[in-house]
Amino acid sequence: MAPEPTLNDLMERHAGAPVATNREREQSTDDGAQNITSRMLSRTPKSHLDELPDANQEEDSWVTTYMDLLTLLLVLFVVLLANADLSGDKQSAQPSMAAQSGLGAMQSRIQEQFAGAGLGDSVNVSLSPGKLNIRLNDKILFDSGEAEFNQQAARVMQPLLSTLADSNLQISVEGHTDNIPISTARFPSNWELSAARAISVVRFLQNNGIAAQRLRAIGYADSQPLQPNDTAEGRSENRRVNLILTEAPTSPEE
Repeated sequence: MAPEPTLNDLMERHAGAPVATNREREQSTDDGAQNITSRMLSRTPKSHLDELPDANQEEDSWVTTYMDLLTLLLVLFVVLLANADLSGDKQSAQPSMAAQSGLGAMQSRIQEQFAGAGLGDSVNVSLSPGKLNIRLNDKILFDSGEAEFNQQAARVMQPLLSTLADSNLQISVEGHTDNIPISTARFPSNWELSAARAISVVRFLQNNGIAAQRLRAIGYADSQPLQPNDTAEGRSENRRVNLILTEAPTSPEE
């Protein structure tokens, strides 16, 4: 029977055995891990390896989806904006066309009325977008240098009354003179004369049933001539009263 090894024998054996360094231990651990990984991969079917998600592919897919969503939202916004503009244009255009048609019919009616009264040469009726202009020569309404109606003025204005009463148009009455100065106690200048003539027409219309809210009077003196004032014919054409008919402004609530 062999004797049991003593402590000295064990120490001598241990000292003689090769000792693994830390580097060798780490290398051994890495080799073992690689062997395990290789065995696992060898057991995994190739089709499953191909199905493993790629990080780059996932990122590209997310960006593509996000861009598609933004594109759809942009298209939707453009369509809504276009429809809103078109509907707004249609709504604003329809009243304008209706108003212009109504003014055109009124123009024809007034021209026929004055022509029937034998005043076609002294009255001019013109139509522009949103506005009807009735121009009356001053001599059929006033005597020279005066602002009170002459004897025929009421007869001249009578054809207008029924036409104006049948509408709700705003009526601006404008007085105009030539450049010949006037200086009287009542009319120190053409400003006072032109304003007084416009007021006389407004007063006549109001006294005959036209609502005051539809009327206003403006005097322009000789500041807006139609013709040069260097001839008698030009000055005669510049002395006039204009009735400007326009649609009533729409309030914000409407």
